[in-house]
Amino acid sequence: MKIVVTGPRASGKSRLIHNITNGACINIERGGVTIAMDHGVADVDGMTVFLFGTPGLLRFRTMRKILSSGADGIIFVVDSSDAEADARAKLFFREIAFFLPGVPCVVAANKQDLENARSVDKVRESMKFLAGVPVIPCSAETGLNVDSMLRTLLYLTMMQWSSVFAKFAEYSGRSDGMKRLMQDLKMEREQVVGYLRRFELRKILDVSLGDEQFTVREPVKPILENPALLIRR
Repeated sequence: MKIVVTGPRASGKSRLIHNITNGACINIERGGVTIAMDHGVADVDGMTVFLFGTPGLLRFRTMRKILSSGADGIIFVVDSSDAEADARAKLFFREIAFFLPGVPCVVAANKQDLENARSVDKVRESMKFLAGVPVIPCSAETGLNVDSMLRTLLYLTMMQWSSVFAKFAEYSGRSDGMKRLMQDLKMEREQVVGYLRRFELRKILDVSLGDEQFTVREPVKPILENPALLIRR
């Protein structure tokens, strides 16, 4: 799944991606400030997660728009120790909501390892624009709640696609799989092919359009059938 990690500068986006990927990531920066992107890949119970971190300076809006395109989920990172950054966070939250309307989002209330870190209630009180979005206290430095935060987002993302994923699992490997998808989802072939290609890129499926067949990758199949497994593990 493609996850965009965004938020204002110095909120800890690069460090968060470094933690999630165990250092298997790249960062294009200058003077300690991300000027292009962070990118890393993680494995969560056999699911491949592609993480794209956006630059946190306001002038890089075009880059953030490019990196956000096609994202399945959003990690919005805020600095829970710096109330003065809340106004910038509001600007960035409005921006990502415009780029990715309706895409599942969780808020990482980062830097909980610091003595002056605010509680989730205090963060919500100060950032009322986060109403309705899960806010999870975490620390990219120590790893506190980072895994559960990511799993929560993946669960929300999987649930958004649950009707499609259930059909993927049901018709995996069948010679008439694509035909069945078109009938059950009431979609034209072109739209179904678009879904198959999208999730083939995310390493959920293997697709052979020549014989109208697709196969769910075995490590992912249990999660497609029951997304709640992401939370229980």
